[in-house]
Order: sequence, then structure tokens, then C-alpha cells
Amino acid sequence: MAEEDLLKKAKLRAMYLLNICDRTEAELREKLKKNEYPQEIIEQAIQYVKSFGYINDLRYAENFIRSRKEKKSKKEILYLLSEKGIASEIIASAVEEYYHEEDCVLAIRALLKKRHYESKTADDKERQKTYGYLARKGFSYRDIMKALQAEEEI
Repeated sequence: MAEEDLLKKAKLRAMYLLNICDRTEAELREKLKKNEYPQEIIEQAIQYVKSFGYINDLRYAENFIRSRKEKKSKKEILYLLSEKGIASEIIASAVEEYYHEEDCVLAIRALLKKRHYESKTADDKERQKTYGYLARKGFSYRDIMKALQAEEEI
């Protein structure tokens, strides 16, 4: 197959993949690699979709944080974004802009509600179990205590 035809196919494939769902540059690169396109064709296809603004890791990270900050800890969001191949500087910038301290408490309270946790009726064993669950989710001791105290005040 001629290189021009292969490039056209790679560009169309990239557009199709981005039409299905938003992806990071690394995810798109990996998908094209799995379709066995040569590296130089992959790079040209990536530059093509970038030139139209169809792929933007900062925008992706911002949207990812906005959609998950009420359910996930900052630590978990950082991990998930890095797993998607986004550069640490981009992640740090997006997190600084869109993930605030009060989001941790709101996320913890949402998880407590989801688990049907009642602070007034919880015994020490249930409190420990809940604390362990939240700590494993990546929340800090300080944020967990702040959220649990807020729950008790209600």
C-alpha cells in the first residue's frame, strides 16, 4: 500500500477513535500502534488531529478531574491520569486548577453516603473499617477526619 494511502487510513482511524470517545495522545498512539501502522505514519496522524485541536491532554485532564473529583481522591486521580500517559506537568497544572481541598471532603462524604455510613450509630469497628476503606482510596488522615467530623455534626 502506498504511504499516502496508509497515512490517509491512519488519519481516518485516529478521527474515528476520537469520535468514539476523548483520548489522550498516548492512548491514541497506542491504539494506532495496535493497528500496526508504522511509527512515522502514527506521528503524522497524531500531528494531523492535534492541528485541529481534536486531541489535547490538558483539556482531557481538566475534564477527567471535573467529572471524578466528587468520587475520587486527589491521589487516585493523579494515578489514573498518569496511567493514561499524560505528562506530570500537565497533570499538576490541571489538578492545581480544578481539584480543591473541599473537593476531598465532598468526595469522602459522597462515598460515606454510598456506603450508608451513619456516624451516630457507627461503633468503633465500623469507624475503623470505614477509615481503612477511605485511606485505601487515597484520602489523607486529615481529610478523612474532617469529613467524619462534618458527618457527626449533621
